[in-house]
Amino acid sequence: MDFHADGEDLAEGGVEDLLREMAPALRQFGVTLRVRTVSGNDDEGDYVVDINGRRCPVLGADDWRYNSPWFEATVRPLAVVNDLLAAAGTPVRVFTLYTGENGGRVLLLDPAVVDAVRRSGLVDDHNTPELPLPDHDR
Repeated sequence: MDFHADGEDLAEGGVEDLLREMAPALRQFGVTLRVRTVSGNDDEGDYVVDINGRRCPVLGADDWRYNSPWFEATVRPLAVVNDLLAAAGTPVRVFTLYTGENGGRVLLLDPAVVDAVRRSGLVDDHNTPELPLPDHDR
């Protein structure tokens, strides 16, 4: 299963829309997703969503100045979804392609598939799905 994840749209408040689109697929893997925007997004303030009772800071003011906001707005909420998938006991995880780009994609895959692609050497790094990691694991 895959979903369009435009990094610009996500950074500008679209995280809730993406996660709601993914919710039916996630239910198949034991995750009932509840998401709501806690604080809106603008270039000066914080953008925070609540995912199943977990506060997820999507972007802060410093991200707009010092980081890649499109990348961060993609990775941070999806890392939370991966935690939920792990807690549900499924091997499936959320992976990204073209993370933070306008043509970004989110894929639900078994990590063994991604490992096989990586080991094959047939696909370059830019076209190999990546596991979104929380800030402290990057």
